[in-house]
Amino acid sequence: MIAAEVRAKIVASLAARDPLRTEADLQGDIYALLTTGGLALEPHQVARLEVPTKDGTRRRLDVEIGHAVIEVKKDLRKPSLKMEAEEQLAGYVAQQTKSLGTRYVGILTDGTGWHLYQLVDDALVEIAHLSLNPAAPDHDRLIDWLEAILATETAVMPSSGEIERRLGAESPAHLLDHTSLRNLYAHASKQPEVQLKRALWAKLLRTALGQAFDDDEDLFIDHMWTIT
Repeated sequence: MIAAEVRAKIVASLAARDPLRTEADLQGDIYALLTTGGLALEPHQVARLEVPTKDGTRRRLDVEIGHAVIEVKKDLRKPSLKMEAEEQLAGYVAQQTKSLGTRYVGILTDGTGWHLYQLVDDALVEIAHLSLNPAAPDHDRLIDWLEAILATETAVMPSSGEIERRLGAESPAHLLDHTSLRNLYAHASKQPEVQLKRALWAKLLRTALGQAFDDDEDLFIDHMWTIT
């Protein structure tokens, strides 16, 4: 109970839009949120502040945790500032993806707005977005959102609510995987084997559903993800 109360206070501080706060204050609050125990982090997912990018420059990641970087800005409500921050984040995500050889995602936040990004053909694409109410921020919602991205929780009871929250069509986890699969499909869709599987899939569902079937690319990608 005490840990939950602490997390609630941290999220309230993050979402408050205090004009006197600094980016360092936000970084400190995010680090505290990640290390209060609510995310069930593994040893390899330790949160670190001001991590060097190791690309020969003096650039540093504001907060790194697992295969994700959290870039912090004071206020992202101005489109020009958000665009500049996205360009900065794109460089970080591209560098870490190349260095680690695996999917690496970026989160851009001012404490109130949280934006999730992924590389698609070397371009940074926004995948999901979460907005907190500064007057009454939902700390559980933010924890759930971050946990879905970092996939840290184990021994979860498989209720319909938990499945929807963690893997549903609008969850960050599903959106990240769907974007990765869509990118793979875009590169492989002209291959005869892939075209054959798409045609057989469509024939099967058209036989089962008749005119109700919509031969939709996103549906095909989601079905192939479920099968695999």
